[in-house]
Amino acid sequence: MLYIDVKYVSFIASRLQQFKKKDANLWNCRCPICLDSQQNKTKARGYIYMREQKLYYMCHNCGASMSFGNFLESVDPVLYGEYRLEVWREKNQTRVDRSPAKPQEEKEPDVDLFKTSTATRLKAKVSIPQPTLLDSLMDRLDTLPFDHEAVVYAMNRKIPEDQLHKMYFIPNMLDIVQLNKDKYKDRIKTNEPRIVMPFYDLKGQLTGVTCRAIRGEKLRYVVVKVKDDAPLIFGINDIDRTKKVYVVEGPIDSMFVPNCIAVGGTSMGKIRSLGLKDTTIVFDNQPRNKDVCRIQEQAINSGSNVVIWNPRIAQKDINDMAMAGIDYMKEIDTRTFSGLQAKLEFNEWKKC
Repeated sequence: MLYIDVKYVSFIASRLQQFKKKDANLWNCRCPICLDSQQNKTKARGYIYMREQKLYYMCHNCGASMSFGNFLESVDPVLYGEYRLEVWREKNQTRVDRSPAKPQEEKEPDVDLFKTSTATRLKAKVSIPQPTLLDSLMDRLDTLPFDHEAVVYAMNRKIPEDQLHKMYFIPNMLDIVQLNKDKYKDRIKTNEPRIVMPFYDLKGQLTGVTCRAIRGEKLRYVVVKVKDDAPLIFGINDIDRTKKVYVVEGPIDSMFVPNCIAVGGTSMGKIRSLGLKDTTIVFDNQPRNKDVCRIQEQAINSGSNVVIWNPRIAQKDINDMAMAGIDYMKEIDTRTFSGLQAKLEFNEWKKC
């Protein structure tokens, strides 16, 4: 359906400021979502680009990332209705014209990546968790079509596809209140869609969620606690406690590292109650952040194995390193220190 997408790009070109074609199937414009910059009217950091014979939109300023269809809907809902109808007609015409290679009763179903859920594509690769309370309120990313804005966001962040079952999509943030109405019914007021990452305890009980913005909202994360007295540790229900466990700050970063948990910040003291015997703590790469440095130094002084990033690495966290093509696991394994060596490496790292 690429030609339909391209046709509708031409339809909305006049509606987009600073619009220009940069290359075949690549267009640039001033982002209509964040407007790029209030001070500089020439800024244009929004891009419509092709991936796997479909068009997508991404803004390098606000981080908005979505399928072209969702972008078109945000720009012109009426034109989007015509677009959907044309796509539907084309798909159904294709089905009518297709000649089956086998008798109808033996015909295998068509596989369309833009209709087929990630779970279907990966059913031989990952085990999918059993339905939970969250499944009644929202959709797991691995059950959504490949061109859904939440899946597109995850793919653009290079999150491994076999990790999508750990995340959910909620179309309206107001619905998250149902997890803890008494505490949050008067505190959450916005209705934007978000990606939701759940936290469980060692018994598999839901303790809370963190909700990640995907359309450039200023408040990137919203945390909702289901059990007030339970520490929020992402991934503890998935790890093998008999092997080395990596401990990182953010849930998304933990999806790039094997046998990994995330504390949802820098509160590494949470892991003491888990009784883990072999851990490596991986802080974000923020030598200029005094709070991170203070907590990292405390971990070193306690005798923990701590990753001290190579000073040549400029990226802030594991996700950024993955997107930049850095072999972050090699860095982690070769830059893990403890004791006096950790102190020496830490003092050099702070000078960056």
